[in-house]
Amino acid sequence: MSIRRKFRFAFISFLALAGLIGAACGGGGMKASSGPLGPQEGGSAVAGGSPAPADRRLAADISSVLGEFQLPGISQKIIKTASVTVEVRRDTFQQRFQQAAMIASSHGGFISSSRTRQGKHPSGVLVIRVPASQFEAATGELKSLGTVKGEQISGEDVTAQFVDLQARLRNWEAQESVLLRLMRQSKTIEDSLKVQRTLQDVQLAIEEIRGQLRVLSDQTDLSTITLSMAEAATVAPKPKEGLTFVRAWRQAIHAIAAVGAAIVIGLGYVIPIALIAFALLLAWLGYRRVRPRVVPGTPSGTV
Repeated sequence: MSIRRKFRFAFISFLALAGLIGAACGGGGMKASSGPLGPQEGGSAVAGGSPAPADRRLAADISSVLGEFQLPGISQKIIKTASVTVEVRRDTFQQRFQQAAMIASSHGGFISSSRTRQGKHPSGVLVIRVPASQFEAATGELKSLGTVKGEQISGEDVTAQFVDLQARLRNWEAQESVLLRLMRQSKTIEDSLKVQRTLQDVQLAIEEIRGQLRVLSDQTDLSTITLSMAEAATVAPKPKEGLTFVRAWRQAIHAIAAVGAAIVIGLGYVIPIALIAFALLLAWLGYRRVRPRVVPGTPSGTV
């Protein structure tokens, strides 16, 4: 539904509501009596069925209020948000984190919230609010604090929603103005109570719409930037290609030395065993040499 159609619908609804309230107030203040000229009234009807002065005043009030009802010119309303992740050098986290806060202040913004985590690799998150006109400049300076690892920027156009809320607010405010006039013109307590009940509903609707407009205005006037920052992890240096042969030669020497050490240790176990075996062999050979031989065909014990 376009804004013009919404305005026409609000205008018709307002006329109907004002007519019902005017009829209720006029009927409450009328005192009927019989006479030669028919019904007489105390301010709500005249002879011949012409409109009562109170009704004419009500119609004049409605026309006056609606004549003042104009939608203000509204510029484009956009909600801007950004999420940036940066990585800073080691031992510079605290310095960069403070610089981020100073960047927000220099652009007329402030820190909405922040949290940090200490440890081997400190990290933290800053939620920054800056004026919409400073959004791009502040985002660029925050990205320059380190190496950008991630970035997400979005914009939501809420101009139509803003215009719709403004139109509804003007309509309700016009009804409130008429109801307040009727409240002042009420002659009886009953009339005042009827107008007051309707007035309370209208004022409640006005406060709800004003609250929604305040939220939208805050989101469009101040952009939100979420900055995630962390220190870079330690990375082992890569070996230089020029030293590859030297390293291989050194490793070969270490391997030879290790093999030599293993041989020496093994000899420590093998040599004693070999000496024992050699001694046993010599003893066995000596025994064979000195043992008397037995000649076949001779009695045992004779040579």
